[in-house]
Amino acid sequence: MNHVFISHSHEESDFAENLGNRLKQAGFTVWRSVDISGGDDWRRKIDEAIKGAFVLIVIMTPQAKASEYVTYEWAFAWGAGVKVIPVMLNETELHPRLESLHHLDFKNRARPWNELIDEVSKSHMGAAAEPQKIDGENKEERSAYKRMIEALQADAWKWRSIERLAIIGGVSEEEALTILRRDSNVVFGKGKKSGRRIARLKTQ
Repeated sequence: MNHVFISHSHEESDFAENLGNRLKQAGFTVWRSVDISGGDDWRRKIDEAIKGAFVLIVIMTPQAKASEYVTYEWAFAWGAGVKVIPVMLNETELHPRLESLHHLDFKNRARPWNELIDEVSKSHMGAAAEPQKIDGENKEERSAYKRMIEALQADAWKWRSIERLAIIGGVSEEEALTILRRDSNVVFGKGKKSGRRIARLKTQ
């Protein structure tokens, strides 16, 4: 996994190009659908590029939400266990799966470019250090595990509710507990006020 996949609708091509240039300046390799040559198997190339990415940035606008291609790309990445970072360029209601993720607000003139680069850097480091292999997992559990671990890593060893982690992983709370309990680096507890089940990574 060695590049950033940028997913966007045709209307956001200029912004996507600007984003790609900034990522390249930061030292990352970028892949967009414009990199597909004439005569290539479009769907196969898209699938291969997403599987080969360590993160997918989806530029969200009403046009992107309505695009079957954009929806396919971020949903395929989600299912493949590739980290998805939504960038809100224009106000639009997010899909419940995307809404469960931390998104970056680019609607205003003061855009958080540095925060985005930091998020990409964290994703790159996380991809370089593969999560602990857990026994008895299937492909779906592996994808859910990677997403939940990435969420815990992003919070720098702070507690997260199992309910929230389950949403991020796309599994039930009981499934989230079962999957995370296989990792010896995850510790569990109960919220003092809420009484909810919580988890975090062991401090370094």
